[in-house]
Amino acid sequence: MIQLVAPMGFEAEKAYACAVLFGELLQLPYRLDFSPAATAYRLVLPGGRVLLLEEHFWKNVAPGEAYYQEKYLPQRVWTMPSPFERGQDVVGLWGRPLVEETAEGLRCGLDVLAATFFMLTRWEEVAITQRDAYGRFPAHASLAWRAGFLHRPIVNEYARFVAQALTRLGFNVPRPTASARIVLSCDVDHPRLWWSVVDRCRTLAGSLLQRRNLREARWWMRHHLLKKGDPFDIFDAWMSAAEHQGRVWHFNFMGGRSETKEAPYSLQHPFIAQLLQRIAQRGHVIGFHPSRRAYIDPVAFERELSALRRVALTPVQTGRQHYLCFSVPHTWQQWADAHMRWDSTLGYPETEGFRCGICSEFPVFNILTRQRLALREKPLIAMDVSFARYQKYTPAQAAERLQTLWKTVQEHRGELVVLWHNSSWNDFFWKDWQEVWLGLFR
Repeated sequence: MIQLVAPMGFEAEKAYACAVLFGELLQLPYRLDFSPAATAYRLVLPGGRVLLLEEHFWKNVAPGEAYYQEKYLPQRVWTMPSPFERGQDVVGLWGRPLVEETAEGLRCGLDVLAATFFMLTRWEEVAITQRDAYGRFPAHASLAWRAGFLHRPIVNEYARFVAQALTRLGFNVPRPTASARIVLSCDVDHPRLWWSVVDRCRTLAGSLLQRRNLREARWWMRHHLLKKGDPFDIFDAWMSAAEHQGRVWHFNFMGGRSETKEAPYSLQHPFIAQLLQRIAQRGHVIGFHPSRRAYIDPVAFERELSALRRVALTPVQTGRQHYLCFSVPHTWQQWADAHMRWDSTLGYPETEGFRCGICSEFPVFNILTRQRLALREKPLIAMDVSFARYQKYTPAQAAERLQTLWKTVQEHRGELVVLWHNSSWNDFFWKDWQEVWLGLFR
């Protein structure tokens, strides 16, 4: 058992950061105490050696003051070479680039607990008021984007750094029991492209009259327009492929046309009813995909969720917000109040990367109520639309980025949560992108 003594003040916030960093990521047996005499986090190991982690952020915030203000954002991001692993460095948000031996053990000048709390709670999204046209916090406003570490899960890196420090002190850090995995998710915005013969004609007319693309029209005629079935209805094929690999799909459905004008389908439509039944029978997951307005509208959120729960054949406890609309911490609180198990909205629509600085599932914290919620976040790391529409990658570039992200996640035994829409498959624009997805599993 490690005895962890922390400075007084903001105990709930510090306990949360310790629970994630030491408890969940490192799986360390520890007891946390707060002492008015403590000026740093003091980890006393069973043999008596000590790892001292300096505190720099919280001591500058007055007791009871709101810390989620722009004036408290990190003023300088720095890196220091890792003293434990050649060729690696550590990102610092607060503190100083110092690791030194002491008579007791080791002293680290990096404020890893404050940085962990900052990334996981996303309090910078309250401190910075900039938003895009959909009310979303933009990636380019984030510290991670501006400082160039959005591609790094720095919270996982902090866990590795602390583990290496403890190992240097002779402590036997538990070996990770989890293995890296890919989380397959699909937000079902358009379960079908065609609901009638007229819709088929509209697709052809769009190719010829709107886009004036004869090549596209020929492609539609050759591959789909004259054949049975719908190009967006690839659910059974995806489920079969996943089952062959021992994986599960998470299909997130909207609350139905009667609840929101954004849903182009009714949950009572026979096709949707049969699709939900097949998903449930095959052991895949039916998740919730609230409308854009529902991210800050508890009444709309509950109404749409209730509509889906009435028709789903399995409990609906997970999902993701439409358009990745999110408000810290209000959206999390809505999900927790609805007794949802986890959300997976926290990725940026315009770019891939680690918005929360982590590639592992984690419990969430409400910075306004100063409480840890009974809800977890599976942060979204990559999305089809980010690659193709926002970043304008070629399929080859996207495949390379996806493979790089997967290698990073494997390094930390985390989860690569990927969103690929069923509508981004059998479509003229997306026809060359199937290999991007399929290449991830080879």
